[in-house]
Amino acid sequence: MNRMLCVLVLLVLVSPFASSQAKWGGLARQIAMGGSTAGQGVVLNPFLWEDPTLLLVNPAYQTMYKDYLWSNIGGGTLAGLTTADNGYGLQNAGVSFEVNNQLTVGAVLSFDPSFANQARTFISGIGALGFPLPIGSIAQRQPRPIPPIQNVWEAFASVDMGGFDFGFGIMYGNSNSDSSLTSGTISSSSEASASVLGFRGGVLVDLGGGNAIDVSAALRIDKATDRISMTPPPTAPIDGEYSVSGTEFQIQARGRFKISNSVNLVPYGAFGSISGAPKEDTKPTAAPRPTPASLKVTVTSVAFGAGMEYHSKDILIATGLSFFTARAKAEFAQAAVPPATALSLTGTVSNTSIPVINLGGEWWFLDWLAGRVGYYRTLGKFKLKVESTVGTTSTTFETNLTTPSSFLLFGNYNHDGIVSLGVGMRFGRFSLDATLSEEALRRGFGLISGNDNVNTFGFINASFNFN
Repeated sequence: MNRMLCVLVLLVLVSPFASSQAKWGGLARQIAMGGSTAGQGVVLNPFLWEDPTLLLVNPAYQTMYKDYLWSNIGGGTLAGLTTADNGYGLQNAGVSFEVNNQLTVGAVLSFDPSFANQARTFISGIGALGFPLPIGSIAQRQPRPIPPIQNVWEAFASVDMGGFDFGFGIMYGNSNSDSSLTSGTISSSSEASASVLGFRGGVLVDLGGGNAIDVSAALRIDKATDRISMTPPPTAPIDGEYSVSGTEFQIQARGRFKISNSVNLVPYGAFGSISGAPKEDTKPTAAPRPTPASLKVTVTSVAFGAGMEYHSKDILIATGLSFFTARAKAEFAQAAVPPATALSLTGTVSNTSIPVINLGGEWWFLDWLAGRVGYYRTLGKFKLKVESTVGTTSTTFETNLTTPSSFLLFGNYNHDGIVSLGVGMRFGRFSLDATLSEEALRRGFGLISGNDNVNTFGFINASFNFN
């Protein structure tokens, strides 16, 4: 309610001073213009060439958004308010400052695209990632819960060299819970911690004549530790040290090639991989041998497509078709004596979508107010395969499902429609973008006449251009 009231106050008080100084856009714009999950904690319509959301993928875009403050405020229905949590993962913000004509520096706060919070649970086995059954633990004692990482930040810099811009970013986040006890000759200590260290780099190259390319890559290193030590050594397997290591790599490229004064061709391609594995660094003192179990998790994804971007003074349309495939695989092995009871289990979940359809339109029908509409749909094939071997007996289970989907799960914003709606507003240097509930068009704006649990607006982001 307070959020919507602020919007109305801005409309009434600031609209007489509307100008084009604001730099609009963000995740709400991308969602409203037919964006789909891009696998990096963002939603993108890949055929929309310019938008501040791309700062979260390619830091070279900071050269377009100097002296710029932005925030993603989140969204969702009234029944999904965030009062029960601290907002992490639902909201984030960033700022950039122009040092001189070439150098811009900035920071992104609480935006976490990493896999680290999933990898930290691997010591206890796999019970998620789409697998219908838990895949076992490597631990020879009860694994301890490792606190989630909830403080990721990123610092980045970009250099504007005219027709060639490049940017670099470094991110870090950690969590920790430790304790120690000493009483006479008895002592114990424990640690449960996790961390992520990431690097991003990218370039924007102006090829002249309205043509350009955008290339970026990211590398992240995930770690987690579960350690218990005791003096004197215990007679039961309740100590020992376990750890998880993971690696994430992503690379993507896009091009913009001028066909006419109004139309650009926009092709793109992307690849991503994730791998993680827990291990026993120090076995429990009372365990007769090192852990006989091993676990490895890998995730790979590939996407590519081509589309068109049409633009005129007041209208922008971005649309295209893509191919997308992703596969998650978990491999678990449990040696045993006698060998007849040894176990191996491999679960593979894959999803292939062709085509993925993104269509977005934007119309500035007033200098300060834009309407947006989008269409997002995938025709995908889901496949689950589980292969298990106990001793010499092997079993294979496989299921396939072909289904269309337009579902987006982003923070506490859920959208499972085919068509999305949105608005953009700019007042001087300030810009506000939001997705719009289709219910608002049926029963009026919630501020004025709504008496149900449906928001007028869903996902919202705001920005201020202070240059």
